[in-house]
Amino acid sequence: MTGVKPVSPDLNAGVAGLILAAGRSSRMSGGSKLLADFRGTTVIREVVSTALAADLDPVVVVVRQGGAGVRAALDGLPVRFTVPPPAREGRLVSVVAGVMALGDRAVTGAMVLLGDEPGLDSDHIRAVREVAESGSPVSLRAKFRDRPGHPVYLPDEVLRAIPDLCVDHGPDAGLWDVIARSGLPHRGVPIEALSPIDIDTRDDLSRAVARGARA
Repeated sequence: MTGVKPVSPDLNAGVAGLILAAGRSSRMSGGSKLLADFRGTTVIREVVSTALAADLDPVVVVVRQGGAGVRAALDGLPVRFTVPPPAREGRLVSVVAGVMALGDRAVTGAMVLLGDEPGLDSDHIRAVREVAESGSPVSLRAKFRDRPGHPVYLPDEVLRAIPDLCVDHGPDAGLWDVIARSGLPHRGVPIEALSPIDIDTRDDLSRAVARGARA
């Protein structure tokens, strides 16, 4: 695979969760979208709880500089935090920060999740993981009925190469575009559900809460 060195798998390793939660909430009136109430908890705590329920380990949450509110909202949960480099922003920057935070921790791969999608179900993560564990290492993306989305699964050999693969891409480039343009094997995993709603505005939040109430 282009730019990727094969690694020996550790059969005792698990699948990590990288949760991107360093956005500005610039379109959300009344404060951080990650700290907004979602069915009795906060948006970010719902996402992290879903990752933990799907047995992702370790779970790394990428937060903004000074992200005390998000850290407090996740108090008591077994997660680790990391912060992107100062003066750098963008989803791709957050992905690289999450990968670097894993250090030497042995994992078979990682699921990349968005901190503002509380409607994601642990079964969606498990469905992607089942495919990941059933064949040769390949990058995977959930393919919902209405659109592709997260989680995105990166096998370890791709995961560790992400910082180098991202060098020639802008900070706002999509992770999946980086994977595709790098010539790495990748495919979608059909999920028989609507994609979770990205919480960017109060209206988005209301729709996500309403959908959850109907489920």
